[in-house]
Amino acid sequence: MLHQIVLRSLAFIGAAFGVLTANNAVAQIDPKAVVYQTPDQFKWRDPTNQATTNQAILVGDPNKQGLYLYLNTFKPNRFGNAHYHPNDRYIMVVSGAGWRGTGTVVDPAHSTRVPRGAFMVDHALKPHWDGTKEETGAYLITGLGPATNIEIPKESGPYRGGDPAAATIKMPNQIEWKDNGGNLTTNLVGDPSKPGLYVQMLTWKKNNNSRPHFHPNDRYIYVLSGTWWLNTGTNYDMGKAVAVKEGTFVTHFGKQVHYDGAKDEETTIIVIGDGPATTTQAAN
Repeated sequence: MLHQIVLRSLAFIGAAFGVLTANNAVAQIDPKAVVYQTPDQFKWRDPTNQATTNQAILVGDPNKQGLYLYLNTFKPNRFGNAHYHPNDRYIMVVSGAGWRGTGTVVDPAHSTRVPRGAFMVDHALKPHWDGTKEETGAYLITGLGPATNIEIPKESGPYRGGDPAAATIKMPNQIEWKDNGGNLTTNLVGDPSKPGLYVQMLTWKKNNNSRPHFHPNDRYIYVLSGTWWLNTGTNYDMGKAVAVKEGTFVTHFGKQVHYDGAKDEETTIIVIGDGPATTTQAAN
């Protein structure tokens, strides 16, 4: 079912392709295989960025069934009401820091700071709340919709304690990585080798990259840090690869040949998709 979401995400290809063809160095990328959006191309709910909470939807529709992926940004010194969602949500803190709490009473004094690089799960039907203090924050959020936000009538307290079953938080130093030689990987949700939603982080070591290959299903990638290099087709040439910076959102379309990796700096990405995400090497 998830692979059908690509039909909705194709709407941004025209805009992305316009950027690709505007620069001869970028014209190597085949938009049938790979498209990307830089942060300045995201369509924010509030284009003026005056709202305390802003949102840019990258894949799908959070209000409907199916895979969705969006960014939420938060200005300092704001907390939302306690609420819950009908399905699990998977969240990576991509900048700044948020503060998280569980239960029906919002009390910032009993919240936990979640910095950039922390990964969280909001468990279905469990009340939780979050906000910011002196820092801004941004979340990359994914899951299977609908992701309806169901608010709980505001309670003034006193704080009655949280619910450990409402949310799971992994701080950056609690994420376990597997060293594969040229890269490091960690599976945060699901199993990429099996059917179903998966969320995986991957760090490319310096001067390591893949050779031309393809995957059976679409993959959605957000560049968390560093510079990631992309190219398409079976003619391997990293000298003609395109550099995409931190904060860029990339789509790899299923069964289309591409290759990618790092050059002079380590690069970390988060990959979201519908498994299996097997890799098939392409003949040159």
